[in-house]
Amino acid sequence: MTPPALTFDAIAASAAAAAGLTEAQGQVALTGALGLLDRHAGREPLAALYAALPGAETAARSKAAERPKRGLFGGLMASAGGVSGKAVAEAMGLLEQFKAEGVGKDDLKRLLPAARERVRAATGRDLLGEAVKSVPGVGPLLGDG
Repeated sequence: MTPPALTFDAIAASAAAAAGLTEAQGQVALTGALGLLDRHAGREPLAALYAALPGAETAARSKAAERPKRGLFGGLMASAGGVSGKAVAEAMGLLEQFKAEGVGKDDLKRLLPAARERVRAATGRDLLGEAVKSVPGVGPLLGDG
């Protein structure tokens, strides 16, 4: 049996199943995380991820991946923390957005590693992990840490 094609949709579906989430929940969470990475990650790891994972760049720049609205605390974090503060505040906003979809932090702790493993198995590199690690402070909030 041949493995499914390496596409964003296939990775999202497979990682969601491994994390005990619905395909829709996996799509929402990974699309939001990719949007955050598109705005804050290093360009080199992001370009490598996009080149290896068809559909990832489109998902990252879709309406579903737009920056979440921030509450008061998120706004304070963004203004106080410089560049990484903005990314952390945005990640915190994503967590709230994901909760509305039934995806909690514990779910992300299963989903992101499952997605990373599937990308690594298909490409031989931890491209998703490299992109996440290029944004200081965000990994633990996205379940990587």
